[in-house]
Amino acid sequence: MRFGFHVSISGGFSLAVQRAHELGCATMQVFGRNPRGWTVKPLDPEDIAEFKRLREQYDITPVFVHTNYLINLASAKPDLYERSIEQFVIDLERTEHLGAEYLVTHLGSASGRDPAWMIDRVANALNMAMKLHAPKAMILLENTAGEKGDVGYTFEQVNEVILRLNNAEQVGICYDTCHGFAAGYDIRTREGVEAIAQKIDSTVGLGRLKGMHLNDCLRDFDSHVDRHWHIGEGKIGEEGFKALLNHRAFRDIPKIMETPKETEEDDPRNMKKARSLVKNP
Repeated sequence: MRFGFHVSISGGFSLAVQRAHELGCATMQVFGRNPRGWTVKPLDPEDIAEFKRLREQYDITPVFVHTNYLINLASAKPDLYERSIEQFVIDLERTEHLGAEYLVTHLGSASGRDPAWMIDRVANALNMAMKLHAPKAMILLENTAGEKGDVGYTFEQVNEVILRLNNAEQVGICYDTCHGFAAGYDIRTREGVEAIAQKIDSTVGLGRLKGMHLNDCLRDFDSHVDRHWHIGEGKIGEEGFKALLNHRAFRDIPKIMETPKETEEDDPRNMKKARSLVKNP
């Protein structure tokens, strides 16, 4: 079972791989650039070459890239919508230059708009982006907690986006456990984990599930509040993660932890906890 973290790219992508290796990662996630700004610095060919060499040396695979936080593919504002599509294409191109397998993106939000309107908006944005740049990396749609007008907090909504795509073969999903729990998918028991496996299979299909964000939830079930927490220490709890990690549908899915990093001990503690919950690793 491949566990990893979202790691910082401060100092370069090759340093990010080194950080991931030191944390014991077998998979990893990074931003493709500054996640909170529009400015894009050119990639350093030597840094990218070293990134590729090190990830092969350390057997870190797959690599997930997360889109810029300013991108909003559901925006009702024309200027932001157009810019989001342009910037999404940039993130997709950078993902492929890195040799990463997946680009993870939130679907977006438009407060006050009907979910059906936002679903069309996101699908149109993705269709335009894939027309501008035919993807080689796979695009993964990440479920949301459903706060602040977010769309994509149910598997039905995510599936409706996929059904509207012209090139759905290049699109999968990344399931975030904290977001799902906050949105109303209860995985605290074996029965709950089985139910969500069946729900995924009956909507988007388990074959599209390519990655998971493994995060506990600080807030209550069905709160629609996105607050990540340490594995087993939040409202989902150890038993929920034990059931999830050992379920036949989820065992082989690469898992990225986006847990809080308040001290240097947080990541090692979460890695140890996640591994301890796996039967016959």
